[in-house]
Amino acid sequence: MSVRLVVDVRVKKGTGDDLSRAYAALVARAAQQSGLIDHQLCQSLEESDRWLVISEWETMEQSTAWDRNEDHGRLLAPMRACFARADRAAFEVRDGACSRGG
Repeated sequence: MSVRLVVDVRVKKGTGDDLSRAYAALVARAAQQSGLIDHQLCQSLEESDRWLVISEWETMEQSTAWDRNEDHGRLLAPMRACFARADRAAFEVRDGACSRGG
């Protein structure tokens, strides 16, 4: 089974655009990593300062390898500068469906 990592973030006031730009740079590099299935940046509809960074990996080991990659640390720094608070959790994907058709 794959693993999904969820980072629940509260951003500092006025940094949402900075977070989006920094994320775009990070995800462009992450997309080149072995084992990455999906990566998303989501903003809450109810709380504009609340964001989720969600990634899904084939294995926890592949996610950990990316976390330890020098590029990851360098690209994550501008995102962290936007964080007022961040909480991270890892989950094993047990079941689900995906329908991305029209």
